[in-house]
Amino acid sequence: MKRPLLSPAMPDASTDITRGGHIPSLSAMLLAFLASQHHTFMMLLLAFGLSGAAMSFMTAAPVVRNVMLGMSLAMVAVILWQMRDSRRPRSMRIIGAISIVATLGLSAWSLTRFGW
Repeated sequence: MKRPLLSPAMPDASTDITRGGHIPSLSAMLLAFLASQHHTFMMLLLAFGLSGAAMSFMTAAPVVRNVMLGMSLAMVAVILWQMRDSRRPRSMRIIGAISIVATLGLSAWSLTRFGW
């Protein structure tokens, strides 16, 4: 028996993954999960009353802290670039500006507290 031809509106399920259907969705979900968990270790230390250990981690691993600061400043640049688009709603621009101010403030505090 011949297999029926599929219309372009209903692609074959086996080719859906190669067209980018499931892989970006799974990648976005995994990245969102990791982004929500990146402070878990520090918060656990603080919750168990080990704030000194949490703060010593910042000075014990300067490479990690420098990479995190660099990524934060890269995100500031990305948000500034996105805010230039006049088609973005005003609310997104305001939230972006608040995020930039908070990121720069925390980065400045980290640099004055722990140095580069």
